[in-house]
Amino acid sequence: MGHISIIYGNIIGAPCYRDRALHRINKSVIESLPIDDKKWPRIERSMFLVPDPDLSKLYRDQVIVFGTSYKEVEQDWEEWLQKFESILMELYWISATVHLETELIGTHTYEWVYDSNQPDNFVSENPKPTSKWNFSGGPRKFY
Repeated sequence: MGHISIIYGNIIGAPCYRDRALHRINKSVIESLPIDDKKWPRIERSMFLVPDPDLSKLYRDQVIVFGTSYKEVEQDWEEWLQKFESILMELYWISATVHLETELIGTHTYEWVYDSNQPDNFVSENPKPTSKWNFSGGPRKFY
């Protein structure tokens, strides 16, 4: 037996100013995640839901949602956050939120917000994924 840890949240993609190219790139990054991640703590494609960026019903921002449960992931929480941030570095986004709910250490919320001091890559000729952000939230390491 073990104790359950539940993780869920969202990534708000870069605003769509001209076309949905950045949203399509985000979708392809998520689709490139492993189906069966062999390295613990696993982060796999099936954890994420990315709406079709070409749907005319979407407004401006892309909302990528995710969630899963683990057995006591808080023991390796720092590694999970590092893996999650490596995915963020490939995406075009303005904010991300992760909720961690555990039986042992309670509930914690983590937030990443696009650093507005970096050049606005989303409207430039050669946009680049978000690489600088402000981070806030619970501890990065529990044990």
